[in-house]
Amino acid sequence: MLLRLAILFLAVVIGQPALAERKAALLIGNAGYAAPATVLKNPPNDITTMKATLEGAGFEVTVLQDAGRAAMSAALAAFEEKATGADIGLIYYSGHGIEVNGDNFLIPVDAKLASDRDVKYETILLDDLLHALAGATKLKLVLLDACRDNPFLTSMKRLSTRGIPTRGLARVDSAESNMLIGYATAPGEVALDGEGTMSPYATALSRHLVVPGLEVEAALRAVAKDVFEATGGKQRPFKTGSLFETVMLGKGLAPDASGTIGHNDPCRDAAAHWAEIRESKDKVMFEDHLRLFPTCAFANIARQRMADLAPVVSVREATGETECDRLAAAENDPFRLASTKPIGFYDIDFARAIPACEAAIRDNPQEKRFFYQLGRSLDHGGRFPEALAAYRKAADLGNHQAMRNLAILYENGEGTSQDYAEAMRWFRQSAELGNGLAMNNVGLLYRNGKGVPEDLNAALEWYRKSADAGIPVAMQNIGDFYDLGLGVKQDLKEAFAWYRKAADGGSAASMTNLGWALANGRGVKRDDVEAMHWYRKAAAAGDAQGMNNIGTFYENGRTVKKDKEEAMRWYRMAADKGNTYGVHNVAALLDGDVKDADPKEAARWFERALRLGHQESLRQVKENSRAWSLAFRKELQRILTDAGVYTGQLDGQFGPSTVRAVEAIFNRQAS
Repeated sequence: MLLRLAILFLAVVIGQPALAERKAALLIGNAGYAAPATVLKNPPNDITTMKATLEGAGFEVTVLQDAGRAAMSAALAAFEEKATGADIGLIYYSGHGIEVNGDNFLIPVDAKLASDRDVKYETILLDDLLHALAGATKLKLVLLDACRDNPFLTSMKRLSTRGIPTRGLARVDSAESNMLIGYATAPGEVALDGEGTMSPYATALSRHLVVPGLEVEAALRAVAKDVFEATGGKQRPFKTGSLFETVMLGKGLAPDASGTIGHNDPCRDAAAHWAEIRESKDKVMFEDHLRLFPTCAFANIARQRMADLAPVVSVREATGETECDRLAAAENDPFRLASTKPIGFYDIDFARAIPACEAAIRDNPQEKRFFYQLGRSLDHGGRFPEALAAYRKAADLGNHQAMRNLAILYENGEGTSQDYAEAMRWFRQSAELGNGLAMNNVGLLYRNGKGVPEDLNAALEWYRKSADAGIPVAMQNIGDFYDLGLGVKQDLKEAFAWYRKAADGGSAASMTNLGWALANGRGVKRDDVEAMHWYRKAAAAGDAQGMNNIGTFYENGRTVKKDKEEAMRWYRMAADKGNTYGVHNVAALLDGDVKDADPKEAARWFERALRLGHQESLRQVKENSRAWSLAFRKELQRILTDAGVYTGQLDGQFGPSTVRAVEAIFNRQAS
């Protein structure tokens, strides 16, 4: 009898559905500021779109708009109670914010800020938002769309501070393992309002944050990439913190029959979509809205807008070009229509391209190019399992570029388990059909021993095939082999010749390598002027190491007048692109004699370099810590204490316990 009861109990437990995650969000949008602060146009639309996005993902959403300090404080107190016990707690803020002496403050609409002493009484400290999320158990997420110019800069009297920064917010790190803070742009920089009715950051968040199956840190990387592309590189969002667990805000959602992400609510994305298209002059935009959201709030307005606009022809009879071609054609597609303008991968409007390509496939199920174009659109949209299936269909139809993209998904473990052997199989199939980039990929896998045993001779052979096909990165890889003596006798002159070929083909990294060779006399006569020429070309092409190396020339007065402020500018540019040398060098100058020297800030930059895995930073702690000021060393120990890796005295003495703590941070390799 007891056995029967136990079996019955297990059957009941197993039959119960899993408890759904509880997710709570607080959205604050401040726009209606009084002078001298600037009225903002985007926050109302940002909040509307974020509300629709998060509610569709199952969040309990609280909205607060145009709030004074008392209302913001009350809302945070109420939300702290709501977030306690929730799996996920999220706060999004759109409005003005300022940084004062390293602390960030959000500005209520009733703030006057006649002097800097008023800041602590009239604003909301960022820490208050973090405290309001303290009770969330799985993920605490703060998103700050507040990195605008300080609107009180000229009117605020400075009675108790050295100065009010003019741009952006300061970086804030949290020692908590389940806390992420997302910023609309880099520290000390200004976020743009954009040309539409929403900020670029909010627009990207609405596209990526709750994509099904997309982990939250991957979603924030996709957001950063979207904003960077949309602003022409002028704005680069970033985050602080990292997670030990995998967290997906859109977990449990699935595409519906139309391809729209749903949550048993056909109108989930209607507000977000409408906010993006409302100012459009293209009738196709409103046709798409009606197709996706025929019964939702904006449908009648969309019909009226369509009536006001001239008809748009979506298929050009003379060429057979479809909307799928117009939105997702690839330059490297062997089956692309010659008349079609190609679209860069990160320029694909996947929300429109996916349904357009699905429709094209329904009408033309044997047309090869549509499957590849659908795969690209799904890939950019983060829908990797579906992208994998579309690429495979295109590959089966003979598209060698689809084969290469399929291999990349296997290589990265996107949409499938990571499988280097399967990646190699598809790279080789693509290469054997003449794909030069795939030839280089085959060489890389042989070089690194992934999917096949390491074989430097085979790697070099494939690099040469790729180089013969005109691929600059393969030319650079051959240069590296000769530079380092990998599988061949070291030959610096031959390395220089290959770097020159790659640079002439547009490889920014090879331009930097040429500069390095010229600056150090490696395989060529030393020539600092020519080295600087190549560093500048590399920097203009976006290479972060080239930017850093220009900084070293200014710091040391090589070919240019010694100028540490100019060196700092170049180091910061390199650091903003993730270059570890740039990050380390910013720290070194901040602990030196530049105008804005600040040992405490230097320590924060140094810790960032350690987290990014910069070997020189680790070496200096072990071998030459006295090169840094005492104030720097004490602050670094405090940072290590906050990170939970150091328990000793804050005395600036770098003994074994400090070194072990630094090694612990270095080994985390966190972003």
